[in-house]
Amino acid sequence: MFYTLRAPFSPLGITTCAIALGVLIPILSLLWLAADTDFSHWAHLFQYVLPVAARNTVILLVGVALLVTVIGAGCAWLVTLYDFPGRRILSWALLLPLAMPTYIVAFAWLDLLHPIGPVQTALRALLGYDSSRQFRLPDIRSMTGAIILLGIVLYPYVYLTMRAMFISQPAHLLEAARTLGRSATGAFLLVALPMARPALAVGVSLALLETLNDIGASEFLGVNTLTVAIYTTWVTRSDLPAAAQIAVLMLMGVMLLLTLEYYGRRRQRYGSRRSQRTVTPIRLSGVKGMLVFSLTFLPVVLGFIAPALFLAWESAKRLHQETPLSHGLWQSLKTRCCWRSASRSRC
Repeated sequence: MFYTLRAPFSPLGITTCAIALGVLIPILSLLWLAADTDFSHWAHLFQYVLPVAARNTVILLVGVALLVTVIGAGCAWLVTLYDFPGRRILSWALLLPLAMPTYIVAFAWLDLLHPIGPVQTALRALLGYDSSRQFRLPDIRSMTGAIILLGIVLYPYVYLTMRAMFISQPAHLLEAARTLGRSATGAFLLVALPMARPALAVGVSLALLETLNDIGASEFLGVNTLTVAIYTTWVTRSDLPAAAQIAVLMLMGVMLLLTLEYYGRRRQRYGSRRSQRTVTPIRLSGVKGMLVFSLTFLPVVLGFIAPALFLAWESAKRLHQETPLSHGLWQSLKTRCCWRSASRSRC
């Protein structure tokens, strides 16, 4: 009998270890920084910083989770189940909000929804008001505004995973539910959605991790989250070890939530055979087709098209000026170029 000798260090094993080490190094350095101080400052943090930041973070995460689930899973189901005008374009256009950073979308929508901005000005003209004091929309700088903006930007994580799962689901299970008297919505809620729970968990987890990682949009919209508290503790108070300890606390919370979700479905089995017949899209036309198209096109408008068009319009207006670049941007670019060229004396 002959035995095949295997090299102790294969290229694949070395590559895997290198990737794992690259992931672990930031976490280990974070733990090292967190252990480099005592816990005397935690009394101040527990009294003034963490309660508000933790409450805002939980509210933000719950709101974003609900919104990305509704938008992402709903759009994935509509694009998978129905064949309507514009479906092929929307199947990839629904991913476009990921191409724009959240804080850029927040900046654009703040200008669009400003009391003297284009949206509210058009609404006042349509309703017959003359002044912004007579009619004004709620301020977008709020918890509700942060949830909506983060939701319309991060829903593609759920859409991408759920659409892949819906496409691979066997059609006979949905047909059996319809035969037993369930409507299309009932079959979705009772059959398709429970079978797609692993994909939903992955998509929502990615969206929530991006929400925790966000600092620009949250701080700009006036929502003091734990991430903003970490940044404030590090930069404003110049206390890097305390900021690292808060970050470790957040990391432990994320790992706990992921572990609980995993153990909640560890005994459940999800599977589908590729050889089985998959869902055949139902052809829609007329009013129903336009309605489904509008519902699936609205997230693309809110999350990408409207902010992109506004930024393009503002950029185009500067082309007619003598200096297309603003003075502050020009100075920043000039300073950065000088710093990189190591010849500050020539600038």
